[in-house]
Amino acid sequence: MLLQISLIVILLVWLVAMIAAYQWGNIGRLLTHRGSVLAQPSAELPPLSVVICTHNHASALKRHLPAILEQDYDKFEVIIVDSSSEDETKDVLERLEFKYSNLRHTFTPASARDISIECLAIMLGFRAASHEWVVLTRPDCEPQSQQWLLRIGETIASPKSSVQSPCLQQPEMVIGLSRFDTRRSTWLDTQASFHRLCNLISLSQHILSGHAAVTADRCNLAFRKSCFMEHGGFGEAQQLRASAVELLVNHTSTPTNTALMLVPSAMMVQDRLTSHQQWKKQRVFYAEAQRHQRHTALFRFKQFWRQITPWVTLLLVVLPWLASIALTAAEVELGLSIPTIVIMLVLTLLLLILIVTKVMQFNITARALGYPKYYISLFLLEPRLLLWELSARFTRRLASPNEFRKKFV
Repeated sequence: MLLQISLIVILLVWLVAMIAAYQWGNIGRLLTHRGSVLAQPSAELPPLSVVICTHNHASALKRHLPAILEQDYDKFEVIIVDSSSEDETKDVLERLEFKYSNLRHTFTPASARDISIECLAIMLGFRAASHEWVVLTRPDCEPQSQQWLLRIGETIASPKSSVQSPCLQQPEMVIGLSRFDTRRSTWLDTQASFHRLCNLISLSQHILSGHAAVTADRCNLAFRKSCFMEHGGFGEAQQLRASAVELLVNHTSTPTNTALMLVPSAMMVQDRLTSHQQWKKQRVFYAEAQRHQRHTALFRFKQFWRQITPWVTLLLVVLPWLASIALTAAEVELGLSIPTIVIMLVLTLLLLILIVTKVMQFNITARALGYPKYYISLFLLEPRLLLWELSARFTRRLASPNEFRKKFV
């Protein structure tokens, strides 16, 4: 009787794990069936203002800014907001402004007290923008192709021409794709890229299911200027030192005003992380921002379900399979009956089916979104999702609240 109950539990857990594995491929199948390349819209493409906030990023601007300034787009401008840089940022910008007529820069006043530098820089960028649509990115990012702005303009003009939420009407924001540069990647780069891809899949599925966006990637985001001004800028999040843009999206997004730009050619590639501490700091700051988010219950439940499934599978499927192998070996050695051998073979078959399904489904989406494929590393990284989440929350609880807000002088 106990054996039968155990087998039923194992089978139920296996079915849950199979459902979770199959869902990894939902985005990839949508893009494969409906296409990820946007059709040329009949409407005129809107002019765009690209805003980049920088602080001591002279080297990054020198490497990446020309790729943004040379985009294949008819009418756009690039505005750099410098926050008291002490390196060669000013010289780099002046040389580029001499070459590119659509580049200009401004700066944040050093005397700002009641708002974080990041929020102030972005607000100044919005105010300086000449056009209705503002594109936000970072100085350490570079478009994957010269069609980046073209795809943003197409998404704004004809959002229904690509994979979108059925509730979408007129977009007020466009959320795009971003990834880390994986050339000469280290184990840190592999972990950070996997974590970013999983968050992108979760966010995309949530929006395509007809829900508002819970967060967004600041490296590739377009926002309507009038919507930003009507919302009063960042509101209560203006004192946060990081993740204020994610909260802006969270507080203004609705199922009808948020468009996804699931086009690999419009992806932004960000420079590699310099240290594990830098990546952990990003996760901790986002954990603080989660405290101020709204309409997140369903999204967090889905994420928690995905994070805990590998651990439940390990405890209730993999470990019984290993036990069945050990027990089978003992029975064969003692010359006993073969029921355990049958159980072991069945568990082996179920485990192989689960492994193959998970790898195939995850790589369908990874390939469709322009990420590299995952094989053995998938099973090393997936259980870490829960550990990364718990680590960030625990560190955030131990930190002082002043760590996440502007320090006044």
